[in-house]
Amino acid sequence: MQIILSSNNAKKIKELQEILQEFEVRSYRDFLDEIEVVENGKSFEENAWLKAEAIFAELKDTLKGDFLILSDDSGLCVEAINGMPSIYSARFASIQANAEEICKQRFAPPTQAQSDEENNLKLLKCLEELNIKESKASFVCVIAVCGEVGGKRIERVFRGVCEGKVIQAPLNPQAFGYDPLFMPCGYEKTLDQIAEKNKISHRFKALEQFKNFVCELC
Repeated sequence: MQIILSSNNAKKIKELQEILQEFEVRSYRDFLDEIEVVENGKSFEENAWLKAEAIFAELKDTLKGDFLILSDDSGLCVEAINGMPSIYSARFASIQANAEEICKQRFAPPTQAQSDEENNLKLLKCLEELNIKESKASFVCVIAVCGEVGGKRIERVFRGVCEGKVIQAPLNPQAFGYDPLFMPCGYEKTLDQIAEKNKISHRFKALEQFKNFVCELC
């Protein structure tokens, strides 16, 4: 069973491969030049499907045997800013609006991805503007899978959630995404400082469901 990752994010690919280490996992870049998929869906599920189906369309006539295209769409949902940045997590710093306007959904949907540092700084600025030091939050991961197994088309969606809070904390340039600002429930450290991150994260929870599904297929 070949598992092909639909992602251009090196940190995300590394994390996915570490969690799925018992499987044969490759990036679509092993087969194709870089493809930029416009993520204009209104939910994690819609965006995950856009990416999975785009790579499936490009590879379905190339790959031999059983294969699954796996796409991950993830984000941070912060209670204090009305569930944002959510599906805009990778583009959050592109939003020019202030915290109050963001809470009221008064902003143009951002299109330009920004660095992890810029997105974290935008979140910290929002917390500062709201005069709060922490807020309940959750990390969400949606895995969309499409492929062919035994000559049959396969389509599935898996969702994982890690509950916790965001806090004002020093940024870690080596960390992934919003990990330096997110503290999972039951921990006194931010996610980037937790050695067992890949056994408790939102991505792990979604991929555990995926693993069980693959085992059933096999």
